Amino acid sequence: MTFTVDVRGTLSPPATAFVYPFGLAYFNYQCSRYNLADQEGGADSEDEKEQLSESDIVIDVKYIKSLEAKDWKEQDHYRVLGIPNLRVKASTKDVKKAYKYMVLKCHPDKSQGNTKVDEEAFTCIQKAYEQLCVIDGKRAYDSVDPDFDDDVPNVTEHNKQNFYKVFGPVIERNAQWSINKNVPMLGSESDEIDYVNDFYNFWYDFKSWREYSYLDEEERDKADCKEERRYLDKLNKQERVRRKKEEMTRMRQIVDNCYACDPRIKAFNEDRKKRKLEAKLAKQEAYRQEQEALRLQKEEEERIRKEEEEKRIQQEKEKAEAEKKERQKQNKLLKGERKKVRDFVKNNKYFCKNEDNVVKAMENMEVLLQGLAIDDLKQLNSLNKNVNEFSKVYNTFMTSHLEAQETKTKENLIKAKQSQEQHKDQNISSDKFSPQDIAILVKAVKIYPPGTVNRWNTIAEYLNQHSAVCKSYVSKDIIQKVKNLQSKEGDDLKTKVNEQAFDNFEKSQKQRIDGVVAGGGISSKDTMNSALIDTPDAAKKKKLPWSAEEQKLLEEGLKRFPQSVGPQRWDEIAKLVGSRSKKDCMRRYKDLVEQIKAKKAKQ
Repeated sequence: MTFTVDVRGTLSPPATAFVYPFGLAYFNYQCSRYNLADQEGGADSEDEKEQLSESDIVIDVKYIKSLEAKDWKEQDHYRVLGIPNLRVKASTKDVKKAYKYMVLKCHPDKSQGNTKVDEEAFTCIQKAYEQLCVIDGKRAYDSVDPDFDDDVPNVTEHNKQNFYKVFGPVIERNAQWSINKNVPMLGSESDEIDYVNDFYNFWYDFKSWREYSYLDEEERDKADCKEERRYLDKLNKQERVRRKKEEMTRMRQIVDNCYACDPRIKAFNEDRKKRKLEAKLAKQEAYRQEQEALRLQKEEEERIRKEEEEKRIQQEKEKAEAEKKERQKQNKLLKGERKKVRDFVKNNKYFCKNEDNVVKAMENMEVLLQGLAIDDLKQLNSLNKNVNEFSKVYNTFMTSHLEAQETKTKENLIKAKQSQEQHKDQNISSDKFSPQDIAILVKAVKIYPPGTVNRWNTIAEYLNQHSAVCKSYVSKDIIQKVKNLQSKEGDDLKTKVNEQAFDNFEKSQKQRIDGVVAGGGISSKDTMNSALIDTPDAAKKKKLPWSAEEQKLLEEGLKRFPQSVGPQRWDEIAKLVGSRSKKDCMRRYKDLVEQIKAKKAKQ
């Protein structure tokens, strides 16, 4: 049979509504969750738990008759009611049934002996029932049950070897304090790591319903006023908190010792370390392989680069050789063409009508041949059969070449004139320095080194005090003169002054010798030589040119004794040269360095 549903309209959007839990089922669930004893309709109903029979109740007459009502807190309530085996597992119905049975058996009206003893015993039975028939009272007494074992196993080798036998019962009996009903037990050796982790997570976060109100030393009902009751409640609360902390410490110690003795944890840790080590080794191996691959890649790239570099160098070398051969070929052709033109012009007497201009024509011809291209030379040689045509073209080339040379010469003269005008002021300011003033300037520069306060003004004042020519030097003149002297290639202030001093010395010696010659008739040449030879300072200051052998020895010394040798470097170089002093070698080295710098600057 087929049904057809006619849907009209659309469904409304879903809405969120809060449902309040209530009812018998929810109450049973909460009782089972928090391990609460049953009351009417509670968790432990008759359908879920076997009822207590009268045969299970054990009456310890001797123990009951030995009790006194005043010490009811110290008695074993479960033993008084005849259910010592049930204890914390007993429900409120079990307590009620046991109490009714004990009342029937131990009521003082049925006693045939000592009535006072029976009344004391019956009072203790009533106290036991009053304590256990209420959930809070039963939980308070169960929390301090004297029959419960609070022992904490230690971490010993014996407990490690017998782990499950030692810690299994401890976990089971302490599980009764858990608020959560589903308590994981210790398990076995075959458990997985997830179960073991869940077990320890639960027990490290263990929530206990155990409390210690039964051990309150102060009874608030006996207080005379409200303030006293508050004070007694405060004392009792502090004592309960202290005992609760001790209980949590005990539970934590049990879990710690269990964890320390658990062989599964040891096996898991070893396995984790092994896997970690394997992962580390695998990572190292992967890194090594990666580095090896990079090394091989770099070697391959380096090999390819070297091959390409060698190939490029070889190509450049071949290209250079080809260019060289081409240049040689062109030069050879140029030489041949120039020789033909030169011979033809020579045979025609350089096309000069006057023999006095032949030398000038020869010079102009050589300059023209160096400036003409090979095509122009070939053009001239193609006309060597016709002297007039050759002469006409030759003179045209010569005229244009001379005009270009003259134009270039004029441009150079203009540039030189401009350069002279730019340095005119400098020359004017430096002309007033006499040789004696230059010597005084060098001395002042040494006396007042860089860093002196108002150095150039101080040097100008010093020069004005000691100069015999000019007394109007200013700092600007001093700075300009020092720059001019230092800018000269291969010279510094000291060298300039030394040369000037030697020139002055030579002039004075020549004047003295000329006077002697005029008075005594001695040869001026011999006297000049003897005067110069007898004067050691003049011989020292006279500069002799460096020979090729001395230059070669100096270069060899510079290579053999580098700067790392230290202060003795120039002594060793002077010993190697032999004919030059240490200062001569140093001065020659500085001159060469400045010449090289000047050449680089001009390029």
